[in-house]
Amino acid sequence: MTSSVYDRESTLQLIGMVEDVPSLPDRYAAIQEVLDDPNSSAAQLAEVIGTDQATTAMILKFANSPFYLPTNQRITTLPQAIARMGTKEAGQIALTMSLLYGFAIPGGMGAIRAFWAHAFAVALLAKHMARLLGLNADELFVSGLLHDIGRAILGIRVDMGYFEGPLARLTGDALVSAERETYGVDHAEAGDAILKLWNFPEVVRAPIAAHHALRPESMAARVLQLADAEAHLRLPHAADIESVPQYLLERPERVREILVNEGLLPEEDEPSEN
Repeated sequence: MTSSVYDRESTLQLIGMVEDVPSLPDRYAAIQEVLDDPNSSAAQLAEVIGTDQATTAMILKFANSPFYLPTNQRITTLPQAIARMGTKEAGQIALTMSLLYGFAIPGGMGAIRAFWAHAFAVALLAKHMARLLGLNADELFVSGLLHDIGRAILGIRVDMGYFEGPLARLTGDALVSAERETYGVDHAEAGDAILKLWNFPEVVRAPIAAHHALRPESMAARVLQLADAEAHLRLPHAADIESVPQYLLERPERVREILVNEGLLPEEDEPSEN
């Protein structure tokens, strides 16, 4: 990498300029509020997301996919789709769609769709792992969905060329090393910084901050790290959100194998759904 005009202090200052901090879409906050309310209903979720045609269409596609369609009985309305999938599942897809269409990051639409498809894949894998390990699956879904938000923030607030240069093609340790050399911070630290400004809880932020650590101290961070690596292996770079489940379902036993191989689950344990 060439020498950079950025250092850690200046990068974090740019991210933390509170007078014009970029924000998550209003729709994201509205959907999350419904999901966080234990007394909310499927009808309330439908009301929040029903005015967005793209999200409605995507949820209907998922509800009519082989994963949710054990018979040939197709459904055509959003309330029916939410009832079939469940409020949590439908709401998490809606969260993803709100970011895809409401959180502008540099790059063409193809790159943006690939960025959020990867995030969605990590979120689904992390949620599955969390259930097997008895962790909070909903919290880890959000951590997975936002695990690379620091990349977006570096591209928005620090370096508009972030997604057009060599960094855009890197992953894993190579990406982290290049970010630290170029900006003085990596995207995990940048993500933690912006999530603090957005008042996200520690339980969501901490796994994101540590998901590229050499030896993550928390189980949640380790899960996020494993989910990120698996998503990079299994999801084609040009995949979109709609195709994510089909790639993850090709080997449904793979998630459990990963946890067993990492020593996080004994082979004889039966999976538990919490």
